[in-house]
Parts: sequence; structure tokens; C-alpha cells
Amino acid sequence: MSSQTLSKFPHPADYEPRISKLWQQHQCFEISDEHTTDPIYTILMPPPNVTSQLHMGHGTGYTLQDWFVRWKRMSEGRAAWICGLDHAGIATQMMVEKQLLSEGTDKHEIGREAFIVRAKAWKEKYGHQILDQFKAMGFSCDYSNIAYTLDEPRSRGVRYAFWTLYNKGLIYRGKRLVNWDPSLQTALGDDEVENRQVAGALHELIYPLADGSGKVIVATTRPETMFGDMAVAVHPTDPRYMDMVGKLVIVPLINRTIPIIADSYVKQDFGTGALKITPAHDENDYEIGKRHDLDMIMVLDEHGCLCGDVPESFKGLDRFVARKAVIKALKDQSCYHKSHSYTYSVPHSSRSGAIIEPKLCSQWFVRASEMAKQAAQAARDDEICFYPKNWKKTWLYWLDNIRDWCISRQLWWGHRIPIWTCNHCHHVFSSLEDPSCCEKCGHTELLQDEDVLDTWFSSWLWPLSPFGWPDHTQNLKPFYPSAVLITGPDIIFQWVARMTMAGLTFHGQLPFHHVLFTAIVCDKQGRKFSKTLGNGIDPMDVIDSYGADALRFTTAFMAPQGGKIKMEISDFKLGQNFVHKIWQASRYVKSICDGLDSECVPLRNQSLNTWQKGLLHELAVCADQVKTHLNLYNTHEAVRALYQYSWNALCDWGIEACKSALKHSTDHQQQLCQSVMVYAHESALRLLHPLIPFVTEELWTHLPSHPDLKRGPALCVSEYPQDLERYPSDHAHWLMIQQISHKIRGLKQNFKIPQSVSNQLNVYVKIHATTEACLSDDESCLICDLAHINKLYVVNDDQNLPRQSLVDCTLTFELAIPIADHVDLWAEKQGDESLLDFLRQTLQDTQGYYQKVQKKLQNQAFLEKADPQIIENTKTHSIQLVEKITALQKSLDSFSNPNHG
Repeated sequence: MSSQTLSKFPHPADYEPRISKLWQQHQCFEISDEHTTDPIYTILMPPPNVTSQLHMGHGTGYTLQDWFVRWKRMSEGRAAWICGLDHAGIATQMMVEKQLLSEGTDKHEIGREAFIVRAKAWKEKYGHQILDQFKAMGFSCDYSNIAYTLDEPRSRGVRYAFWTLYNKGLIYRGKRLVNWDPSLQTALGDDEVENRQVAGALHELIYPLADGSGKVIVATTRPETMFGDMAVAVHPTDPRYMDMVGKLVIVPLINRTIPIIADSYVKQDFGTGALKITPAHDENDYEIGKRHDLDMIMVLDEHGCLCGDVPESFKGLDRFVARKAVIKALKDQSCYHKSHSYTYSVPHSSRSGAIIEPKLCSQWFVRASEMAKQAAQAARDDEICFYPKNWKKTWLYWLDNIRDWCISRQLWWGHRIPIWTCNHCHHVFSSLEDPSCCEKCGHTELLQDEDVLDTWFSSWLWPLSPFGWPDHTQNLKPFYPSAVLITGPDIIFQWVARMTMAGLTFHGQLPFHHVLFTAIVCDKQGRKFSKTLGNGIDPMDVIDSYGADALRFTTAFMAPQGGKIKMEISDFKLGQNFVHKIWQASRYVKSICDGLDSECVPLRNQSLNTWQKGLLHELAVCADQVKTHLNLYNTHEAVRALYQYSWNALCDWGIEACKSALKHSTDHQQQLCQSVMVYAHESALRLLHPLIPFVTEELWTHLPSHPDLKRGPALCVSEYPQDLERYPSDHAHWLMIQQISHKIRGLKQNFKIPQSVSNQLNVYVKIHATTEACLSDDESCLICDLAHINKLYVVNDDQNLPRQSLVDCTLTFELAIPIADHVDLWAEKQGDESLLDFLRQTLQDTQGYYQKVQKKLQNQAFLEKADPQIIENTKTHSIQLVEKITALQKSLDSFSNPNHG
């Protein structure tokens, strides 16, 4: 035990940095280099993007991961949390380009090589900041082995994966419609696009029939793409147009003729029932164009400006400027019918926020359907399970309808695509190493593909690449598969599903069997924390104000499986209060142990009293509950079990009982009190340590050692409490003592008994003969101290309680507090009603509330639709109301019935 005194209040800034350094110096989290084939409990950290510092969205998920890793490290001895950083191709390039723009230059002016140097410098700056944040938050990663998705070992893995899939025909280059970001000027994957509702207009354009026999009015939200129209489509059974199918119409402003075609995609009740088909600039039109063998003409360039076969007056206009200009020109030629307001879904880039432009271009794709089938089947067979389980349906829908993955990006930052073209024979090939000559003709003039791979192409290899794969596959055995993947549901497709496909494809085995989806962290407006929006909470601001443990505890307390958390910085006061409570408990336990000449006495074979056994029983129950909840990934319930034991069982009832016992005990009994409190409190610190590691590590050093608890060199590597001894009958009795004390306190508070009278009261308790419980003199004395009363009298079951008493009752006991000698029952108190009037009004209000609860429980719709737990809570509340009504009625009877007593 440290001889230093504990300050009155915790000051995290004084001990958190010191303890973090201690952990690093003693290499508490490093994985031994000793080769083993035994499985190691492993969690893969979703590698954060090196674009800027973390926000609490990251902090929430990482806190839960660290909780599990620390728990398993203490419980099982070895655990690995695989730490890494993601080069974040698009995001990092976007940030560096913004930096260059602020300096009055751009990437094209400085060139590719200089740009890569700038991007590397950005990574070094923010990569170190992120790792510093990790340490400040107490994350127990192995910092000696940081995997970076663009470093040499990971690059070899990316090259191997591409080369393997390319040679199997699973990677190909094709000209297809892709999601194009005009701001970043790169293709994006389907999962990098967000559909947002936008208020716009539906425009009706007049397309004359080429034979002069009439016209067709088409409906569109994008008049500016009309120059790329290759057909007008109608539904095959639409009576308005059946006779027109096969005829030609004239595209206004350019006078090109296009056919009227019939396609069941068209909805007869949408707009005019006739759609302009622009295959090169609309996803649905592209599919219609393929079905009807239509040509595809590009009329928008990479910047989203009109180009190609368009009138000269429109060339170079931005798509939104062109929209207004085209509408004006159509009106001038009497080819514009009308428009009306229309709200519709518009795809936006999740990277830049720009409106996506479907673009027909050549890109590299992964054939994903076969890999997806395996990942889907694993979920159907429950080989991979999701928490919450409702994500299984989302998983299956996406995998069953998966499209080929566009993996090429028109960027400079990232893994350059390992494809070379021979300038001599035009042979295209991939290679594991940079080739010096063409593999077919031997010519040395080779040109490497300019594009880079989608960032997720390196991230999907994360279960494999940190362990030296593919060069050292034997190193995988202890870590693969990992124990559980903990991540946000927003990357279920980009990352979780793809890692599953990669694990099955390259290693023949699922990379994990359990996936815990954390809650999405949002601001109070419900907007997800985002670096782009700048609405995230910086963890360092929370740590500066409240401490890292407060951050971690609050986050876990607020975070259910899945769902959403609305968070603001003041919420962390909750965690600060909890840390303060644990600190004060430690100060008390240290104070009763100061001056001990030896360590605590062992508890085995000692004669412990009721409250001591009850407290140890609650400790054992808490340890089991935490283990059960964590094994089921119910972190929300686990943190509540820790809170309940630490705050209520230990810090409130346990310490108060100890104070009473020390006041009335012999020397030996005092030693037992000290030993029980040290054991219970240190065990609480061990239970809490994985969640709030700094304060528990600090307080642990101030406690005397206990012979029943084996200590490691640090708390973080000491044993976790498990399989502790229980005392169910003693605990039940201890709960009754607590309940009697609580009921007495409640009666005094509810009926506003003055403080000057409170400690003078005598209380009578009748314990029903249906129970085996009874109260010893020591326990009666304990209740007097806990309830702050003068004397407790235990009466027989056949005796009456004194009249003119406040009464409360349960199924186990009935108690009465005679107050006529202390309080004028009829006098008004400072303008309030008299005690008897208050009793009558309280009874009336309670009866009314009880009727409402009963009505709810008799409502069939409530019983059928409400959550089972809510129904159970309502039933429990109904029983409590009956007890309260009975007690109030007995109190009134006691005052009004002269024969009572």
C-alpha cells in the first residue's frame, strides 16, 4: 500500500499521463514474440483514417474494444488488440489538396511525386496525433506493432490479392456507368454514395413526332442531359402510347431523331408516363439502353460540364447552369410544356458532398457475386452472428443483390494499380514485383496504370495483412479468426462484408464469427459526428475537462447495441461523478487501513456476519453478470451491473454498514471489517479496470494487499474476479435489512419529519412468520445506524404495532413509526397541509395512479405490442402501488381507529 495520502478529489491530469507511461514502460500490452500456435483472444481495430484527429464517434467504438481486450487480458492472460492506421486515399488527398489550395497552388502544379511527399507528411503529423489520442484514452494496443495500410508489408498483401484475383479472372477492366464525383474527379463505389432527399422540379418537355403526326411530352428532373437522349420510353401497356411505339421523335435544340420504345420499367402514373432515356448519364437508363441495344453518348465531362455533341452555346457550362439555359432555350422554341415542384432522391458523394454524376468510363472491377454467396451463406448458417441480430437481414439483402465492385480511383494517393501495358506488343499483365520487362515479348518499355486502388481494397485484407500475410502465413494461426469485430453499422458493406469475403477467398475461413455493431454517435440535432461537418466532440476536450475515465464510462453507459447516441460534452459529468464516487470509497477504505501492522486477514474459514456475506455475494453476482453480459455483447447491461454494485452495494450500503460495525465491534471484528472492505473494494477496482483503467490503477496502488487476491505487477495484468463464493440466504437477509432501513428513511422523507425529530424516533418492525428471517441485536443496531433512528423494536407476528404511527409494509415485514409524541398531526406546517391531510391526499393520488396502471395492463393492444420488458416493469410497478396503498391506508387507520394498538 502506498504511504502517500489520497487527495480529497481526483485530479486526472495528475495521474493519467503518469500511468499511461508506466504501462508503456512495462510493455503491459505487447504481444510476446515467442511463437505459439495457441489461439489468442484478438480484436481487430477498425484503422482510423489519417485525415485528422479522432472524434467521439471513434472514441465510442474504441472504448468498447478496449474494454473487451482488457477484460480478456485479465481473465485469460493473453489478448491482442490489433492497432493500425488507414491511409484513407480520397479523404487524405482531399485534405492535402485543400492545404495546397490555401497556399495558392494545386497538385498538378507541384506534380505527382511532390504531392506524395506532402501526403506522407500529412500522415506522419496526424498519425502521431491519433496514437497520442489512443494513449490519452487509455487504449491498450500493442504500440510496438502498428500496421499501416500503405506500409511495405501491407502493400505486399494488396499486390498479392490483386494479382491473385486478376489471374483468376475475378478482376477485370470494363466500360460501365460508375458513380463519378465531379469535385474530386474520381469514381466512387456504390457504398460511398449517400442518397439524400432534394427539393427540385419535374420538367415536362415537348418532343415532336418526326412524321409530324403529333408530339410526346416527356418528364425529367434533368433537362440538361437531353443532348445524350437515345430514346423515349413508355410502358408497353400504356394506352396513350401503344400506337406510338416504334415511331421516331425529334430531340429539341439538336434535331436528332430517336425511337419510342416500350419498357416495363416505366411507371404509367409517374409524370407523363414517357421518359427520356440517356444511357450514358443515368443508372436506370443505362440498364434500359443495354436491353434495347441503344448507343451511349457522353455529354458531360469529368467536371460535370456539358461537352461533346451539344450546341456550341452550351459547351463548357456547368450542369446546373446549363439546366437553366436549356430550359430557357426550350421555352424560346415552344418545346417546354410546364414544371411542378418535386422532391426526389439524389445521390451525393459521402467524401466531398458533391452531387454524383453517373459517368460512362473504363474502370477496374472485382467480380463479387461468388464471394458474396459464401459470405451470405455464412450468415444464413449462423456461422457469423450479428449483435443486434436485425443486421442479418440488411447483410443478406446487400450480398444477395451485390454488384461488381469498382476498385479504381483517379487519385495519386494510395496503392497504385499493379497493371502494366507493354508499349511494344500491348500485352496487359499484373505482377507481384515491379517488372523490368514485358512478360510476353521481353520489351522494356512498360506503362503502369495511372489509377490507384480504392482504399477499402487494402482495408478488406485487415484480418490477414497485420500478421505478415501472404509472406508469413504461419503467423496467422494464433490470431485468425479474431474473437469479435466491433465497429459501426455504417461500414457493414464497405468493410465488414468485404473482410468476410476476403477471409473466405484468401484463407478459406471466416475472419470472425461475431460482429458487434456499436451505436452511431450524433450531436444533439441527430447528425452523425463527421469530420466534414465539424460537429464531432474532440476526445481531448473531454479529457481536459473530465478525464479519460469519465469519457470511457459515460460512453459505455450511453451506448446500447446499435441505435443512436445524441451526445454533448456536458454528458460526461455522469462519468466524472462515478469516478468521484469510487475515489471517495477508496479514501475511506484507505483510512480504515492506515496504521495496519500487517496485511489483511484471510477471509476463508472466518465467521462473517450478514452484511459482510451479503456484500461478498453481491460482488460475486456482479462479476457473473458482467461476464454473462459481455459474452453476449450486452455492454449496456454490463456497465449497469458495474454501476449498481460499485455505487449502491459497495459505496452506499457497504461503507455505511462498515462504519456502523467499526463503531460497535471488537478488535477481531474490526480486522474482519477492514479485510472485507479491502477485498470487496479491490475486487470492484478489478471489475471496473477494463472500463475505467486510469483511476482504478491509481487507486489500486493505495490499497493494502489482500492475501486472498493475487497481485500482478500492475492492475491491468492482475486477475479478473470470477467464480467467487456466494451466500444466497445471507444476502436475502441483508436485502431485508436494507429494505427496512430504506423504508424507514422513505417514511421520514415523504412525510417531512423534521431533522430535529428524526434521530429521536423509535421504530417497530413486525417480521411475518411466513419467513425464516429474524433480526439479531447487532442487526437491529445496524438498522438504527443506517436509518438514523433512536431504537428499533422487533415485535412478534401476533402482536399489534403501536397506533398513531406512519406505517409501511412489504410481503416480508411491516413497520411503524409512532410520531404523535413528536409531531402535531393536525397542524399546518409553514403553509403546507397537515400530516393527516397529506396522508389522505397521497392515498387518493396513489389510488388514481393505480387505476391508470391497471387500465394499461387491461389494454390488449398494449399487451400485444409493447416490449416485454416494459410490460414486466408495468406489472412490477402495479404491485408496488398496491403495497403503497396498503401502507397509506394502514397509516390512516392507525391515526383514526382508537382501538389500533
